Amino acid sequence: MFFSTLLLDITYATFIHIGELVLKKGQFGFLGKLILTPSHHRVHHGRNPLYMDTNFCNLLNIWDRIFGTYQDEELPIQYGITREMDSGSFFDVYFGEFKSLYKDVKNAPGLKNKVLYLIMLPGVESHRRASNCKN
Repeated sequence: MFFSTLLLDITYATFIHIGELVLKKGQFGFLGKLILTPSHHRVHHGRNPLYMDTNFCNLLNIWDRIFGTYQDEELPIQYGITREMDSGSFFDVYFGEFKSLYKDVKNAPGLKNKVLYLIMLPGVESHRRASNCKN
């Protein structure tokens, strides 16, 4: 059962990535309400604040709907991450976000703001709210 599920998961994930090239819109009509589509996957890779931390599912998007992480494609997608990165550096690629988060927490005023940086959603709006907290 495990290997059958793994095979299905890998096959569908491959299709979703190839679907980016074959199916430009990639929304699948009614099926898009149930399963991951190329459109949902594009959103997952967006760095737009609206798209950050969304569409984690790999097959059934019901899980994103249940956990509140589902997002339709609404705006043109900007791919990538929100900071400059040295793609030739193993450490920057794999650990750079931790370093960036450490700097944000260290520079945040007050204990409450430091904790909020660790538990709040990423994005411009979240960080703006964290920096405006008065406690």
